[in-house]
Amino acid sequence: MTEQNDIKQLQEWLNRYTGTTLVIEKQELDDTDIVHFVLSGVDERSQDNEIDDYLESALLLRGEGRTQNAEGESVPVPGDTYEIITNDLRIDEINDEHVHLTTERATYKVSAK
Repeated sequence: MTEQNDIKQLQEWLNRYTGTTLVIEKQELDDTDIVHFVLSGVDERSQDNEIDDYLESALLLRGEGRTQNAEGESVPVPGDTYEIITNDLRIDEINDEHVHLTTERATYKVSAK
């Protein structure tokens, strides 16, 4: 399956859970972040963005989310947006409950609550 097909499949999976709380576990290097995110919509940002040439292509999850900071406090996700960079995106597993993703920078497990 091509990367573009994986992005489309992920976007369709996410759209099914609009209005639902998603638990997003992101593993990057030796760091794991867990975000609880109430999804209100999904947008796509292409790499050839006119506003900022430095922005990578991504799926932009819109909604409200919370994560724990280094002190263990629950803090809001900045800007009410969660980005999944789509460069080299690959779906490793997908079913009704969760999706496992790998990108060039991180691995994700997204679960519907």
